[in-house]
Formats: sequence, C-alpha cells, structure tokens
Amino acid sequence: MISVNQLYIYPIKSIQGIELTKANTVDGGFEYDRILMISEPDGTFITARQYPQLLKLSATIIGSEVHISHPSTTPISLNLDEFSSLQEPTEVWGNHFTSQIAPIRVNQFFSHILQKDVQLRWVGYQLSRRTKRYPEVPVSFADGYPYLLLNKASFDYLQHQCPEKLDIRQFRGNIIIHGALPFAEDGWKTIKIGEVIFDIVKPCTRCVLTTMDVNSAKPLANNEPLKTLRYFRADEQGQINFGMNMIARNHGTISVHDKIEILERQIAKNYIKTFPPETKRETQLCTITFEGKTIKGNNKQTILEQLEQHKIALPYSCRSAVCGRCLVILRKGEISALTQSAVKRNNRILACSCVPKGDIILELIKK
Repeated sequence: MISVNQLYIYPIKSIQGIELTKANTVDGGFEYDRILMISEPDGTFITARQYPQLLKLSATIIGSEVHISHPSTTPISLNLDEFSSLQEPTEVWGNHFTSQIAPIRVNQFFSHILQKDVQLRWVGYQLSRRTKRYPEVPVSFADGYPYLLLNKASFDYLQHQCPEKLDIRQFRGNIIIHGALPFAEDGWKTIKIGEVIFDIVKPCTRCVLTTMDVNSAKPLANNEPLKTLRYFRADEQGQINFGMNMIARNHGTISVHDKIEILERQIAKNYIKTFPPETKRETQLCTITFEGKTIKGNNKQTILEQLEQHKIALPYSCRSAVCGRCLVILRKGEISALTQSAVKRNNRILACSCVPKGDIILELIKK
C-alpha cells in the first residue's frame, strides 16, 4: 500500500522544517507552512541559496505566538499581531504581491545573524499571492506551489547512485510517501490523501539548496546531489526535476500512514539519460581569464566552482542553469556544457554549468 511516511512544514522560508504526525490544508498550503519569510528591505526574498546559515534557524508557531532560535544568539519571540498592518510590496521569483513587516527588534535579530539589513515578513491572514499557473489558488511564501510531494523510493534510488550521503530533508518536501515504485509519481495526475484531493501540477525544478547539508549548513562535495540527478533527471532544457508540485482542491487533515489513492494518471515526462562512462576522463590543466585576471583551471570542474576557489565571486541562485544569474561572455576558447540551456546566443554561457575544454577568456555582461 502506498501511504504517507512523513509530513513537514517550514514556518519561515528556508529555515529548518518541523516534522508532524498530521497537518491541515488551508489557503496557501499546510497550516503555518512558509507563512514567514526573510527579505531585503525592498521586499525581495532571501533564501538559504545565498545565505546557508538560515538553515540553522528553527521556529515554532503556537496560535499567533512565534518562537525563533539560532545557535549564535538568544532566542526571540513575537506575536503575529505585532506585524505592521500596512501591506508592503513583496517579491518571490518574479511573483509580486504584498505582505506585512515585523517590528524593528525582530528585524534586528535577523540582521545580526546575516550581517546585513533584512526584514521578517508575514503573509497576513488574507493571502494576496496566487500561483502563476492557477490564479485562483493562494500560495504562501513557497517558491511556486503550496505543496511538494516526495517519494521515498525515488530518494533511495538517487542515494544508490550518489556517492555523497544524502538526507531527504535536503529536498524540503511537505509530504513524503512510501510504498510506491521509484518515480511512480511522474505518472500521477490526481491523488487523494485522507480527505484531501491533490492535483499534481508539475515536477519540481531543483537548485543549489538541495546541495546543502541540513545539519551543518555546508555544501556537499562536487555539487551533489545535483551532479548525479543531472545524469537521469534533466529534461531537454537542462532543468533538473525531483519531486512533484501540487495544489489541493479542498481543505482537510492528512496524517502519517494515510493511504494514497491514485485517482487519475498522466503520461510521465521524458528525461535524458546520460550516465557517465566508467572510465574517468584525464584531468587537463588550463587557464581561465576573467575580467583580466588569470587563474589556473582544469577540465573537470565548472567555471563557477573554479572562480569561487580563487575568491572570484559571480552571482547565482541555483547552480543548475535555471536562474541565469551567472551569465558571462565567452570571448575566447571552448567549453563543455553540462546542460543544453547553459549555452545562450552571442557567446553567452552560464558559468555554473559549463566546464573549460582548454584556455578560456571570460567577461562580465555590462549593463
């Protein structure tokens, strides 16, 4: 029997999750899931992709009381009623809506941890945000959709292929199921859990956050598990998928051990299978010249990784050729692209997903 194995909520976006035995579906997702978020002062969202130390924060919400702690400082508490009543402009992945800002003492707490000026925001009692593909469906501060389903068998398959020790919490799922075959969820369209019917909207595109150790908040070696996932879960555009985004048709309660009923199926998405050959490619040295500075490189690591090792910073949000922030100009030389989407027009390439074949010269794109 296919059933619920674990349930999680994340009270503040990008912090530690809370494991539950049962959860209520409400407008926007599970009750208390991602109802709070840390942002720039202008409302732009901040996540553990850029600030991994957020993964060491923990929070609990009881009624309207929020308790927040971090290993480096004294815990803090606040009431949701302390948030400003003003609806302030807010943005998550290009989705614009409004939220309410925490009092100064709370914002100072997070600013001290991140060593930058930030704010804590609350979605409020009436959610103004909607999912992009379903404008009638409210969503909290989650990346795109209210629910993320993971299949324990799919995770076990990935772990078998991946050389690094993984933790399923790296994928930040809400509902983790067991009893199904690996990646059976690819062919599901509508399911019922307990008294709630869910529609599976799309596979979840994965980013650099999955490479963070949930306990140490440090990245795993070799950009794992994205490196391994790219071999068998990348589509023609180079997007790496793992887990399924869902919306709920109704409110209700679901619990651990609830049976999963498959109400409707669909044709599973095709992925490009490119498992590497057993023989290892010989490492060759090269030079990488970036904005006039030359460093020693190789033909094994991505350009972004090699620049970082020499303390040359490029912006990024995903490290999987999705966000496009590490776009540079290839002025001279050749590269190997790890995904089709890593190579753009006019010699533009994504540094996170390209590996030098030999000496290369790169430039920033002037704005």
